[in-house]
Amino acid sequence: MKEKLKPFTSIIVIGFFLFIAYGSDDDSKNENIKPLTSETNKVVSEVPLKTRLENNIKGFETENSLTKNLKSIDDIIIVLAVYKSYYIIIKEGKESIDNDEKKLAEKLEQKVSNSQVKDFPKLRLAYNNILKEKLWENDVDVKIGGSKNTILSLTAGYFASNKNIKTTQETLHEMLANLRFKQVNYRWYKGEDEYTYYTIESAKDSEVTE
Repeated sequence: MKEKLKPFTSIIVIGFFLFIAYGSDDDSKNENIKPLTSETNKVVSEVPLKTRLENNIKGFETENSLTKNLKSIDDIIIVLAVYKSYYIIIKEGKESIDNDEKKLAEKLEQKVSNSQVKDFPKLRLAYNNILKEKLWENDVDVKIGGSKNTILSLTAGYFASNKNIKTTQETLHEMLANLRFKQVNYRWYKGEDEYTYYTIESAKDSEVTE
């Protein structure tokens, strides 16, 4: 017989999943994750594209790891935003009519791709560890698998309900896709042979995308 969680407990669990999907509600931390303003965009656009491409390429030569300190969802979101910013400038360079800028964009794209191959497995592992820490009090077991940390497994009595599985998947899907997970499994108790799984159509780690 499937064990049902009490309604209040269910609300707490889905609340944690919402927190994990969208980051903290700490305003002081979120001030550091504000989108670019029009003034910032104006300043960036005034710097020649060739210079921006060259500067970004040089940035990879310093070997500063983007994944050195991943202690929160906000930290992960910041790294994802950095990679998105690389995509934007690479796209701009590849669409340029200047051959030098095109070549620089291709060079930057390769460096970003190599960096992503190293960093995305670390991002997924960090996400797993944060989930594990946040959800253990609610008896949700979190594990990561796959040779490159591409499979996430969640086990809890909460997932005895198909509705709860569906709601959780809808809540987490965008973040899981952004982190390039390939599959997520849901079980309602450890040792269960059968489980519900979702295949995630996400980009390869090497792919530089929006």
